Amino acid sequence: MRALQFFLKHTHTHDRLCAVSDGVYAFALTLLVLDLKVPEVAGITNPELRTDLVQQLPNFFAYIIGFSVVAFFWMNHHRIFQSIRSCNQRALVLNLVHLLFISLTPYGASLIGHYEGDRIATIVFSAILGLASLSLIVLGQYVLAREEWRTDETGGTWVKVPLWTVYAGPGLALVSIVISFVSDDVALFIWLLLPLRDLFILAQGSQRGLPPIKNP
Repeated sequence: MRALQFFLKHTHTHDRLCAVSDGVYAFALTLLVLDLKVPEVAGITNPELRTDLVQQLPNFFAYIIGFSVVAFFWMNHHRIFQSIRSCNQRALVLNLVHLLFISLTPYGASLIGHYEGDRIATIVFSAILGLASLSLIVLGQYVLAREEWRTDETGGTWVKVPLWTVYAGPGLALVSIVISFVSDDVALFIWLLLPLRDLFILAQGSQRGLPPIKNP
């Protein structure tokens, strides 16, 4: 039997990487909504419906947080790969590690919905989001540090992002885990601050004419 032979390129376009990533992100965002159940009791009264909806408030809360943060990750993932035109095998592996944690997000959100006020559920959820953020940071720093991969397209602006905004996600994860020993609700609520980081980046983007940066 003849051995298989593969052609291994040192660098290649990132089209398939982005296609798989978009699919995983879309799947994770869709799975988040599955914990929101519609009451199926025949002849249910208005008071009973209100009671059922109130009981599902933790599920709605977990959905809003999970959707907001995953959407935030997707936007930043998109920014990273619109800044480059090629990547290598290591970038593929780092991207798969990031997608691993993105795919776990619906599980963490489901724990919050089913075990309201449980500290362990909050810690697991925050840890998943923190690791998803950290893995995206590692991926971004790896691919953006290689100037030969960077796009030469016009119509955009290179923005130098301060260090505190880069590590906002892992920082919020640590703060959330610590706060969970005092208040689970506050520990979850602070995750809604993460998408606000984009407002700062967009404000920075209004400064035209910045040269490409070496260490994003």
